[in-house]
Amino acid sequence: MTRSFFPEEVVDAREVIALRQVAGLGDVGVARLLSLHGDAARALASVAAARRDDALGTADRILADLRRIGGEALVAGTERYPSRLLELADSPPVIYAQGTLVSANPPAVAIVGTRAASAYGLRVARAIATACARAGVTIVSGLARGIDGAAHEAALAAGGRTVAVLGTGLDVHYPRSHRTLQERIARDGLLLTEQRPGDTGHGGTFPRRNRIIAALADLTVVVEAGTGSGALITADHALELNRTVACVPNAIDQVSSLGSNALLKMHAEPILAVDDVLALLRVDRSISTHMALDGDAARCWDAVQRGARDIEQVAAHAQLRPREAAAVLSALEIDGLVHFGPSGQVHPSIGVS
Repeated sequence: MTRSFFPEEVVDAREVIALRQVAGLGDVGVARLLSLHGDAARALASVAAARRDDALGTADRILADLRRIGGEALVAGTERYPSRLLELADSPPVIYAQGTLVSANPPAVAIVGTRAASAYGLRVARAIATACARAGVTIVSGLARGIDGAAHEAALAAGGRTVAVLGTGLDVHYPRSHRTLQERIARDGLLLTEQRPGDTGHGGTFPRRNRIIAALADLTVVVEAGTGSGALITADHALELNRTVACVPNAIDQVSSLGSNALLKMHAEPILAVDDVLALLRVDRSISTHMALDGDAARCWDAVQRGARDIEQVAAHAQLRPREAAAVLSALEIDGLVHFGPSGQVHPSIGVS
Protein backbone atom coordinates (compact mmCIF):
# COMPACT_ATOMS: atom_id res chain seq x y z
CA MET A 1 0.00 0.00 0.00
CA THR A 2 1.31 3.45 -0.94
CA ARG A 3 2.36 5.52 2.07
CA SER A 4 3.63 8.56 0.17
CA PHE A 5 2.52 12.14 0.85
CA PHE A 6 2.92 13.11 -2.80
CA PRO A 7 -0.07 14.59 -4.63
CA GLU A 8 -1.34 12.59 -7.57
CA GLU A 9 -1.22 15.34 -10.19
CA VAL A 10 1.82 15.84 -12.38
CA VAL A 11 4.42 18.15 -10.83
CA ASP A 12 7.22 20.15 -12.44
CA ALA A 13 10.62 18.43 -12.33
CA ARG A 14 12.58 21.69 -12.03
CA GLU A 15 10.57 22.84 -9.02
CA VAL A 16 10.68 19.48 -7.24
CA ILE A 17 14.44 19.24 -7.81
CA ALA A 18 14.74 22.73 -6.40
CA LEU A 19 12.72 21.81 -3.32
CA ARG A 20 15.03 18.86 -2.71
CA GLN A 21 18.01 21.25 -2.76
CA VAL A 22 16.60 23.35 0.09
CA ALA A 23 18.70 22.53 3.13
CA GLY A 24 16.92 20.84 5.98
CA LEU A 25 13.85 19.59 4.13
CA GLY A 26 14.84 16.02 3.30
CA ASP A 27 12.65 13.53 1.44
CA VAL A 28 9.83 13.46 3.96
CA GLY A 29 9.89 17.23 4.36
CA VAL A 30 9.57 17.78 0.62
CA ALA A 31 6.73 15.27 0.38
CA ARG A 32 4.80 16.91 3.21
CA LEU A 33 5.33 20.38 1.76
CA LEU A 34 3.98 19.16 -1.58
CA SER A 35 1.01 17.57 0.14
CA LEU A 36 0.32 20.72 2.16
CA HIS A 37 0.41 23.10 -0.81
CA GLY A 38 -0.97 20.77 -3.47
CA ASP A 39 1.73 21.28 -6.11
CA ALA A 40 5.42 22.04 -6.47
CA ALA A 41 5.02 25.66 -7.56
CA ARG A 42 3.08 26.68 -4.45
CA ALA A 43 5.34 24.59 -2.21
CA LEU A 44 8.42 26.32 -3.61
CA ALA A 45 6.77 29.72 -3.25
CA SER A 46 6.53 29.10 0.50
CA VAL A 47 10.33 29.01 0.73
CA ALA A 48 12.21 32.24 1.46
CA ALA A 49 13.12 34.07 -1.77
CA ALA A 50 16.91 33.87 -1.41
CA ARG A 51 16.85 30.15 -0.66
CA ARG A 52 14.33 29.59 -3.46
CA ASP A 53 16.48 31.37 -6.06
CA ASP A 54 19.59 29.43 -5.03
CA ALA A 55 17.66 26.15 -5.21
CA LEU A 56 16.25 26.93 -8.66
CA GLY A 57 19.73 27.77 -9.92
CA THR A 58 21.00 24.44 -8.66
CA ALA A 59 18.03 22.65 -10.25
CA ASP A 60 18.84 24.24 -13.61
CA ARG A 61 22.42 23.00 -13.38
CA ILE A 62 21.24 19.49 -12.49
CA LEU A 63 18.85 19.41 -15.45
CA ALA A 64 21.60 20.62 -17.79
CA ASP A 65 23.93 17.91 -16.51
CA LEU A 66 21.23 15.29 -17.02
CA ARG A 67 20.75 16.38 -20.62
CA ARG A 68 24.50 16.21 -21.15
CA ILE A 69 24.80 12.62 -19.96
CA GLY A 70 21.50 11.36 -21.37
CA GLY A 71 19.74 11.00 -18.03
CA GLU A 72 16.34 12.16 -16.83
CA ALA A 73 14.62 13.20 -13.62
CA LEU A 74 11.71 11.01 -12.52
CA VAL A 75 9.39 12.91 -10.19
CA ALA A 76 7.12 11.24 -7.65
CA GLY A 77 3.51 11.60 -8.72
CA THR A 78 4.31 11.26 -12.43
CA GLU A 79 3.76 8.29 -14.70
CA ARG A 80 7.44 7.53 -15.35
CA TYR A 81 8.39 7.39 -11.67
CA PRO A 82 8.78 3.77 -10.40
CA SER A 83 5.51 3.37 -8.50
CA ARG A 84 6.93 0.85 -6.03
CA LEU A 85 9.12 3.55 -4.52
CA LEU A 86 5.96 5.28 -3.29
CA GLU A 87 5.59 2.48 -0.74
CA LEU A 88 8.62 3.82 1.13
CA ALA A 89 7.92 6.08 4.10
CA ASP A 90 10.68 8.34 2.76
CA SER A 91 10.09 8.05 -0.97
CA PRO A 92 12.57 10.11 -3.00
CA PRO A 93 10.74 13.19 -4.37
CA VAL A 94 12.89 12.83 -7.47
CA ILE A 95 15.15 10.06 -8.68
CA TYR A 96 17.59 10.28 -11.57
CA ALA A 97 17.60 7.62 -14.26
CA GLN A 98 19.69 6.57 -17.23
CA GLY A 99 18.69 3.70 -19.46
CA THR A 100 15.46 1.88 -20.23
CA LEU A 101 12.69 2.32 -17.65
CA VAL A 102 10.99 -0.96 -18.60
CA SER A 103 14.05 -2.67 -17.12
CA ALA A 104 12.48 -2.00 -13.71
CA ASN A 105 9.25 -3.81 -14.56
CA PRO A 106 8.14 -6.60 -12.22
CA PRO A 107 8.61 -9.34 -11.38
CA ALA A 108 11.93 -8.39 -9.81
CA VAL A 109 14.43 -9.93 -7.43
CA ALA A 110 17.11 -8.09 -5.47
CA ILE A 111 20.33 -10.14 -5.34
CA VAL A 112 22.69 -8.67 -2.77
CA GLY A 113 25.69 -9.61 -0.68
CA THR A 114 29.20 -8.91 0.41
CA ARG A 115 31.89 -7.17 -1.62
CA ALA A 116 34.39 -9.76 -0.32
CA ALA A 117 32.53 -12.68 -1.85
CA SER A 118 33.80 -16.23 -1.93
CA ALA A 119 34.00 -18.22 -5.16
CA TYR A 120 30.94 -20.11 -3.93
CA GLY A 121 28.98 -16.91 -3.35
CA LEU A 122 29.86 -15.53 -6.77
CA ARG A 123 28.91 -18.81 -8.41
CA VAL A 124 25.54 -18.93 -6.68
CA ALA A 125 24.80 -15.27 -7.44
CA ARG A 126 25.48 -15.86 -11.12
CA ALA A 127 23.36 -19.02 -11.20
CA ILE A 128 20.37 -17.34 -9.53
CA ALA A 129 20.63 -14.21 -11.68
CA THR A 130 20.97 -16.22 -14.87
CA ALA A 131 17.93 -18.40 -14.19
CA CYS A 132 15.82 -15.46 -13.05
CA ALA A 133 16.81 -13.25 -15.99
CA ARG A 134 16.01 -16.01 -18.44
CA ALA A 135 12.63 -16.49 -16.78
CA GLY A 136 11.77 -12.82 -17.32
CA VAL A 137 12.62 -11.55 -13.83
CA THR A 138 14.38 -8.20 -13.38
CA ILE A 139 17.66 -8.38 -11.41
CA VAL A 140 18.11 -5.46 -9.00
CA SER A 141 21.33 -4.76 -7.12
CA GLY A 142 23.76 -2.03 -6.09
CA LEU A 143 26.68 -2.34 -8.57
CA ALA A 144 29.16 -2.98 -5.75
CA ARG A 145 32.06 -5.40 -6.09
CA GLY A 146 31.38 -9.03 -5.31
CA ILE A 147 27.82 -10.35 -5.26
CA ASP A 148 26.21 -7.23 -6.78
CA GLY A 149 28.50 -7.10 -9.79
CA ALA A 150 28.21 -10.85 -10.41
CA ALA A 151 24.40 -10.59 -10.42
CA HIS A 152 24.35 -7.67 -12.87
CA GLU A 153 26.87 -9.33 -15.19
CA ALA A 154 24.96 -12.61 -15.25
CA ALA A 155 21.67 -10.85 -15.99
CA LEU A 156 23.19 -9.02 -18.95
CA ALA A 157 24.90 -12.16 -20.23
CA ALA A 158 21.53 -13.94 -20.16
CA GLY A 159 19.91 -11.14 -22.16
CA GLY A 160 17.71 -10.16 -19.22
CA ARG A 161 16.72 -6.97 -17.43
CA THR A 162 18.83 -5.44 -14.68
CA VAL A 163 18.65 -2.30 -12.53
CA ALA A 164 21.65 -0.87 -10.67
CA VAL A 165 20.87 1.53 -7.82
CA LEU A 166 23.84 3.82 -7.25
CA GLY A 167 25.13 5.72 -4.24
CA THR A 168 26.73 8.29 -6.56
CA GLY A 169 25.66 10.43 -9.49
CA LEU A 170 24.87 8.73 -12.80
CA ASP A 171 28.13 9.93 -14.35
CA VAL A 172 30.39 8.83 -11.48
CA HIS A 173 31.90 5.38 -11.89
CA TYR A 174 32.09 3.66 -8.54
CA PRO A 175 33.80 1.36 -8.08
CA ARG A 176 36.11 2.36 -10.92
CA SER A 177 36.60 -1.28 -11.83
CA HIS A 178 32.89 -1.42 -12.75
CA ARG A 179 33.03 1.46 -15.22
CA THR A 180 32.43 -0.80 -18.22
CA LEU A 181 29.66 -2.67 -16.40
CA GLN A 182 27.98 0.60 -15.38
CA GLU A 183 28.14 1.91 -18.94
CA ARG A 184 26.65 -1.30 -20.25
CA ILE A 185 23.79 -1.18 -17.75
CA ALA A 186 23.12 2.43 -18.79
CA ARG A 187 22.83 1.16 -22.36
CA ASP A 188 21.09 -2.21 -21.90
CA GLY A 189 19.43 -1.87 -18.49
CA LEU A 190 18.71 0.94 -16.05
CA LEU A 191 20.71 3.06 -13.59
CA LEU A 192 18.85 4.81 -10.76
CA THR A 193 20.15 7.18 -8.10
CA GLU A 194 19.03 9.93 -5.73
CA GLN A 195 22.38 11.69 -6.13
CA ARG A 196 22.78 14.54 -8.61
CA PRO A 197 25.22 14.21 -11.53
CA GLY A 198 28.82 14.59 -10.44
CA ASP A 199 28.08 13.55 -6.85
CA THR A 200 30.74 11.11 -5.63
CA GLY A 201 28.57 9.99 -2.74
CA HIS A 202 29.55 9.51 0.89
CA GLY A 203 29.14 6.99 3.67
CA GLY A 204 25.44 7.72 4.08
CA THR A 205 24.37 7.59 0.44
CA PHE A 206 25.23 3.91 -0.01
CA PRO A 207 23.15 2.56 2.90
CA ARG A 208 20.24 4.80 1.84
CA ARG A 209 20.19 3.42 -1.68
CA ASN A 210 19.50 -0.02 -0.18
CA ARG A 211 15.91 0.95 0.63
CA ILE A 212 15.38 1.64 -3.08
CA ILE A 213 16.80 -1.76 -4.02
CA ALA A 214 14.39 -3.42 -1.59
CA ALA A 215 11.39 -1.39 -2.75
CA LEU A 216 11.92 -2.27 -6.42
CA ALA A 217 11.97 -6.02 -5.77
CA ASP A 218 9.32 -8.60 -4.94
CA LEU A 219 11.96 -10.72 -3.23
CA THR A 220 15.36 -9.94 -1.71
CA VAL A 221 17.95 -12.73 -1.81
CA VAL A 222 21.00 -12.32 0.40
CA VAL A 223 23.60 -14.63 -1.13
CA GLU A 224 26.49 -14.06 1.26
CA ALA A 225 26.90 -11.30 3.84
CA GLY A 226 29.00 -10.55 6.89
CA THR A 227 27.56 -9.05 10.05
CA GLY A 228 28.15 -5.46 8.91
CA SER A 229 27.12 -5.90 5.29
CA GLY A 230 24.84 -3.41 3.57
CA ALA A 231 22.93 -6.42 2.24
CA LEU A 232 21.46 -6.84 5.72
CA ILE A 233 20.18 -3.26 5.57
CA THR A 234 18.48 -4.12 2.27
CA ALA A 235 16.91 -7.15 3.94
CA ASP A 236 15.63 -5.00 6.81
CA HIS A 237 14.02 -2.57 4.37
CA ALA A 238 12.41 -5.45 2.49
CA LEU A 239 10.88 -6.75 5.72
CA GLU A 240 9.56 -3.27 6.58
CA LEU A 241 7.82 -3.31 3.19
CA ASN A 242 6.36 -6.76 3.93
CA ARG A 243 8.44 -8.29 1.15
CA THR A 244 9.98 -11.74 1.34
CA VAL A 245 13.64 -12.13 2.31
CA ALA A 246 15.61 -15.25 1.43
CA CYS A 247 19.18 -16.36 2.15
CA VAL A 248 21.64 -18.84 0.72
CA PRO A 249 23.22 -21.01 3.48
CA ASN A 250 26.98 -20.79 3.66
CA ALA A 251 29.92 -22.06 5.71
CA ILE A 252 29.45 -21.44 9.43
CA ASP A 253 33.13 -20.58 9.92
CA GLN A 254 33.34 -18.01 7.12
CA VAL A 255 33.25 -14.37 8.24
CA SER A 256 31.69 -13.21 4.98
CA SER A 257 28.59 -15.35 5.62
CA LEU A 258 27.92 -14.82 9.33
CA GLY A 259 25.27 -12.17 8.70
CA SER A 260 23.34 -14.07 6.05
CA ASN A 261 23.47 -17.29 8.08
CA ALA A 262 22.08 -15.38 11.06
CA LEU A 263 19.13 -14.23 8.92
CA LEU A 264 18.27 -17.87 8.32
CA LYS A 265 17.87 -18.36 12.08
CA MET A 266 15.43 -15.47 12.31
CA HIS A 267 13.04 -15.08 9.41
CA ALA A 268 14.61 -15.66 5.97
CA GLU A 269 13.53 -18.33 3.53
CA PRO A 270 16.37 -20.79 2.80
CA ILE A 271 17.56 -21.02 -0.80
CA LEU A 272 18.79 -24.56 -1.40
CA ALA A 273 18.46 -24.45 -5.20
CA VAL A 274 17.80 -21.92 -7.93
CA ASP A 275 14.28 -23.30 -8.22
CA ASP A 276 13.59 -22.07 -4.68
CA VAL A 277 14.02 -18.46 -5.84
CA LEU A 278 11.72 -18.94 -8.82
CA ALA A 279 9.16 -20.65 -6.59
CA LEU A 280 9.15 -17.69 -4.17
CA LEU A 281 8.64 -15.40 -7.16
CA ARG A 282 5.92 -17.74 -8.49
CA VAL A 283 7.71 -17.93 -11.81
CA ASP A 284 7.56 -21.02 -14.00
CA ARG A 285 11.04 -22.57 -14.14
CA SER A 286 10.30 -24.18 -17.49
CA ILE A 287 10.40 -20.86 -19.33
CA SER A 288 14.07 -20.35 -18.47
CA THR A 289 15.79 -20.42 -21.83
CA HIS A 290 18.61 -22.74 -20.85
CA MET A 291 16.05 -25.49 -21.59
CA ALA A 292 16.32 -24.47 -25.26
CA LEU A 293 20.02 -25.29 -25.66
CA ASP A 294 20.77 -27.01 -28.92
CA GLY A 295 23.68 -28.26 -31.02
CA ASP A 296 27.11 -28.42 -29.40
CA ALA A 297 25.89 -26.60 -26.29
CA ALA A 298 23.11 -29.13 -25.72
CA ARG A 299 25.47 -32.09 -26.14
CA CYS A 300 28.09 -30.63 -23.80
CA TRP A 301 25.40 -29.77 -21.24
CA ASP A 302 24.04 -33.32 -21.49
CA ALA A 303 27.53 -34.72 -20.91
CA VAL A 304 27.96 -32.71 -17.72
CA GLN A 305 24.49 -33.70 -16.56
CA ARG A 306 25.42 -37.36 -17.11
CA GLY A 307 28.54 -37.07 -14.97
CA ALA A 308 31.34 -36.07 -17.37
CA ARG A 309 33.77 -34.05 -15.29
CA ASP A 310 36.74 -33.24 -17.53
CA ILE A 311 36.98 -31.67 -20.94
CA GLU A 312 38.07 -34.90 -22.62
CA GLN A 313 35.01 -36.74 -21.34
CA VAL A 314 32.70 -33.93 -22.42
CA ALA A 315 34.39 -33.78 -25.85
CA ALA A 316 33.99 -37.52 -26.35
CA HIS A 317 30.31 -37.43 -25.43
CA ALA A 318 29.61 -34.39 -27.61
CA GLN A 319 31.74 -35.67 -30.52
CA LEU A 320 33.91 -32.55 -30.45
CA ARG A 321 37.62 -31.80 -30.27
CA PRO A 322 38.74 -30.98 -26.71
CA ARG A 323 39.45 -27.38 -27.72
CA GLU A 324 35.93 -27.02 -29.14
CA ALA A 325 34.39 -28.56 -26.02
CA ALA A 326 36.40 -26.21 -23.82
CA ALA A 327 35.06 -23.20 -25.72
CA VAL A 328 31.46 -24.42 -25.35
CA LEU A 329 31.95 -25.09 -21.63
CA SER A 330 33.36 -21.60 -21.17
CA ALA A 331 30.19 -20.17 -22.73
CA LEU A 332 28.04 -22.35 -20.44
CA GLU A 333 30.05 -21.10 -17.47
CA ILE A 334 29.40 -17.48 -18.46
CA ASP A 335 25.70 -18.35 -18.68
CA GLY A 336 25.83 -19.69 -15.13
CA LEU A 337 24.97 -23.28 -16.09
CA VAL A 338 28.28 -24.90 -15.14
CA HIS A 339 31.30 -24.08 -13.03
CA PHE A 340 34.86 -25.35 -12.85
CA GLY A 341 36.21 -26.65 -9.56
CA PRO A 342 39.72 -25.99 -8.21
CA SER A 343 41.07 -29.11 -9.92
CA GLY A 344 39.60 -28.11 -13.28
CA GLN A 345 36.64 -30.47 -13.15
CA VAL A 346 33.36 -29.20 -14.54
CA HIS A 347 30.11 -29.38 -12.56
CA PRO A 348 26.50 -28.25 -13.03
CA SER A 349 25.90 -24.99 -11.17
CA ILE A 350 23.89 -25.05 -7.96
CA GLY A 351 20.23 -25.78 -8.50
CA VAL A 352 20.52 -25.90 -12.30
CA SER A 353 18.98 -28.94 -13.90
